Amino acid sequence: MISERLRAETSGHHDAIENAKRFSRLGSDDFSLPEYIGILEKFFGFYKPLEELFRQHPDVLEALDYERRFKLPLLKRDLLHLGHTEESLASIEICRLLPCMDTRAQALGSMYVMEGSTHGSQFIAKRLLEKLPLQDGGLSFYEGYGKDSMPQWKIFKAYLDETIDKSTEGDAVVSAAAQTFEALHRWMDQ
Repeated sequence: MISERLRAETSGHHDAIENAKRFSRLGSDDFSLPEYIGILEKFFGFYKPLEELFRQHPDVLEALDYERRFKLPLLKRDLLHLGHTEESLASIEICRLLPCMDTRAQALGSMYVMEGSTHGSQFIAKRLLEKLPLQDGGLSFYEGYGKDSMPQWKIFKAYLDETIDKSTEGDAVVSAAAQTFEALHRWMDQ
């Protein structure tokens, strides 16, 4: 199955992103609210153009009800709660070096990275809640789909496995996932 191939062939990229300088600070005892806001701003700058590229594939968006999966509204909610204004959101730097998404397979490879990170973010949300004053809000992005995270992850992987032709599209999906990990890593380490 393509989802198994993706997991196996991108595991090194996944490990590298977890060790990126911004992410490695998430577990530190002295991790601060300004650092957290900085991470959310970087994600905002990455997701904003990435989700626009996803819109080039309306068939995938419709099949997966992907509009509901977009992370930009969650990031916006968190950043507004944590002190940003609509005007200041407009001034957040946007990532310009994104993976190519000309094909459906490339879009799905990139989405695999985003959906996988949503699936894994529940653990991070719990750690953040222990370390930072976020009890009244500011965790929407890391809470992702909440109790629906595992079911949504399974739906996404099933769609990948059912619709991707491993022999003709497999390499493109894996390459796009790797490129997405690399782009995110570069962006977060700036």
